Parts: sequence; structure tokens; C-alpha cells
Amino acid sequence: MHNDSNQLNGIDLTCIRGEETIFSGLDVSAGAAEVVQLQGTNGSGKTSLLRILCGISQPAAGTVCWNGLEIGSNAEEFRREISYIGHRRGVCEDLSPLENVHFANALGASRPASECRQALARLELAHVAEIPARLLSAGQNQRTALARLLVSDAACWFLAEPFTALDSAGREIIEAVIAEHAAAGGISIVATHQPMTLTGTEVKTLILDAP
Repeated sequence: MHNDSNQLNGIDLTCIRGEETIFSGLDVSAGAAEVVQLQGTNGSGKTSLLRILCGISQPAAGTVCWNGLEIGSNAEEFRREISYIGHRRGVCEDLSPLENVHFANALGASRPASECRQALARLELAHVAEIPARLLSAGQNQRTALARLLVSDAACWFLAEPFTALDSAGREIIEAVIAEHAAAGGISIVATHQPMTLTGTEVKTLILDAP
């Protein structure tokens, strides 16, 4: 179970792309056991905000804090607390789902190898666990990317369009995984235009308007 006092805050954030201001003066917060959904039309800055909140990109103005400390001043600890799954899944197509999850595990929590297979089983990938990812469907590769979350000790997940390429069954699995993370005290920031239904978990919504 994660620290029930964890808190992520984006304060007075501004994002500029080229010469265009995408958003400005934006505040966002998420605490332990919360799920925040970022909604908005294409170009409204959902992914840009996600990348700013997890420290990949810098805001033109404003501050992001984790547990009261600016993330740049506490970068190493902050990185240990987060997992980011972007539009580019980061799945190596020459490796199998099992090898991809093993690799992610080795870089992070280093859980027992059995938990890598358990993670794939949870995402209903056990039957393709040892097949090269290049031979799998887009949906199976999306599930492989998300399976890496289950071998992470990260308290805060940042997910960009996690339901891309998933059928209804896959979507239900991912929604359940996000709800389970919240029940364990985790935080999820999810950028998606699709509605989310999480059993037992309220979803906070932040709507960004296109400039």
C-alpha cells in the first residue's frame, strides 16, 4: 500500500508551444487514492500537461510539487515514485511481452520473476507471453505496456490514452487495474477523451479547452 499522504500539485502552470499559449494559470492536484482524468479536444494540451506533471517537460511558468517539494529539487526521489506510459508504448517489438516486463522490472522494483508472469496473466496475456511483440496485435502490445505498471512500486501513474487499440474486454481490465491502484492508495493521472468507469473509485475530471 502506498503512502496515504502522497500529494501531487501543479500550480499556476503555463504551457507554450511555438508561439502559441496552450494553457496558462492552470492548477491541478491529486492525492493518494485519487484518479484524475484530463479531458479536452485535440490540441488542448492533455499530453503536454501530463508530461509537465511527470517532469518530462518544463512549464513556461508555474511549479509542480510532490509532497510539498518542487520536483526539480527532488528529482531522483520523484522518479522512483512515478511511472509514465505515453502514446509511444515503449514496447520493444523484438522482445516478447514477458521479456519486456522482465526488463521493466529489472529497471525498477526488481520483484520476483513470478510476478512478471502474474502481471501478464492479469492483463490476459499469458497465452502470448513468449511470442515476439512484433507478431502481436496493437491491443496486445498496449496491454504489454500497461502490464509493466504491475511490477512497479510507483505511487503515481501517468497514462496517455491508455485505452488506445483496446477492445471492450481490454478496457475493462485496465479500468479495473487503475481502480485497484487507487484502492491501494495510488494516484493516477489519465489523459483520455474517453469516459472512464471505475468501480468503487471516483474520477476527478479536469477539462482543458483548445486555445
